[in-house]
This record gives sequence, structure tokens and C-alpha cells, in this order.
Amino acid sequence: MQLGRIARFGGLSTLWITLLCTASFAQEAAESEVRTAPELTAKWLILHQPQRASRNIQPLTTKHLVVQLDAFQLTGPAPGHPHVLGEFVADGHWGIVQGAIQRTGGKNAVLELARANQFELQGRMEQAGQGGWFLLVGWADGHGYCLSNAVQKTSSPWFLTEFRGGKALANQHTEFPGFDWNGSQPLRLQVEKGELTLQVGQQFVFEKQKLANYQAGAIILGTYDCKYGPRPLRLQTLRGREIPQ
Repeated sequence: MQLGRIARFGGLSTLWITLLCTASFAQEAAESEVRTAPELTAKWLILHQPQRASRNIQPLTTKHLVVQLDAFQLTGPAPGHPHVLGEFVADGHWGIVQGAIQRTGGKNAVLELARANQFELQGRMEQAGQGGWFLLVGWADGHGYCLSNAVQKTSSPWFLTEFRGGKALANQHTEFPGFDWNGSQPLRLQVEKGELTLQVGQQFVFEKQKLANYQAGAIILGTYDCKYGPRPLRLQTLRGREIPQ
């Protein structure tokens, strides 16, 4: 009788251990699954809207559509330059402060906004001070285009650069006239028929700029460290849609 009880107890223990192991493996698999921002469709999708104002930092969670990228790196067009994007390894964090998304830690921070082929983003973003920041469009497997802005005390040049294999192509790196994004401004970022447009307020920073090797991919916002550090920016609102081909 005693042996029977021990056998039954041993069987239950084995079953319990098996269930615990299965649950643990399932949790690890879920945690290791890489999240991505949503694919845009022809219908407008709200990617971020003002949250209830709070002075406390609210971390981004799975409830938010935009996604912080922790494992991300690239080599920009000017490694070692005091202002222009160079060697970049993500170390930053994003959170929500007073309703807007902003960098809350680190310096090299990246945020995946959406994924699309031809697309339009509209929203509002606040910027101030000096520093470096960028936008990537059509980013897939280290290929895509980078719009970068190095804001200095007396100038604010913009650059458009093509990347392959996570590295900038020296012969596809162009400087554009300076424009200082100052304060809270409406924005429109668009790629239609392989042509890039970035409008800030009434100013066209890029207008129908041809991207010869553009392909579908991620749309990414980033800040990078330079002589004046990463530029402070706050993403206040954002929505996006796919432009039918």
C-alpha cells in the first residue's frame, strides 16, 4: 500500500515538473519573439496620440504600436566626425513623458514607427537645442535611406544617405541646405513612387527627392551622440497610411 502511494506521488511530481518546464519554455519563447511595428494599410492608423499628462516616465509597452529597438547598429557616412552620423550602436531608451514619446535614457536611441512600401506619415514633433538625429525609410536587412540632421550652434545641415549592409555608401551621401526644426511643428513624411518628401510646418526639407533603390521596409526614428549629444525631441502625435501603388 505504501509503495503504491509513493508511486502515485512520484507520477504526480513528474507531471508537475513537466508542466512547469513547458510553461517556462513557452514564456521564454514569447519573450524572445521580436516585436515589430505594424504594417501600414490604405486606412489611416493612429501610431501615437497624446496620453494623459504625467510627469513620471511611462515606459513603452506591448500596448504601444511603436517599438523600441534595443539591438540595432549601423555605420554612418562619417565615423569619427564631431557632428555627422558615424558608428552607431543603440544604447538608448524611450518612454512617454507628459503625453509625448521621448528619449529617456542613453544617447543612441532608435524607435521603429511602422513598416510600409509607399507611405505617408503625419504628426507633430517638438525639437530644441543642438545634437544629432535621423529618420530611416525602407530599412530592411541593413539597406535603406537615412535622413540625418546635425544641429549645431550656427548651422543645421541635412544629409540624405543610402545604406547597404548596414553601412553608408560614400557615393550616395548628399548634403542639403540647412533648416532648424525649432519647437513643436507639424510634420509630413512621404515616399510615393519612390520619391521622398519631408515637410516641417510650411518648409519642404526634401521634396520629391528620388530614391533610386528604394524598397519596402521599416520607418525608424533615431537620435545619435555627437559633439553636442543627441538632439532632444518629443513625438507628440503620429498617424500613417500606405499609399496604393
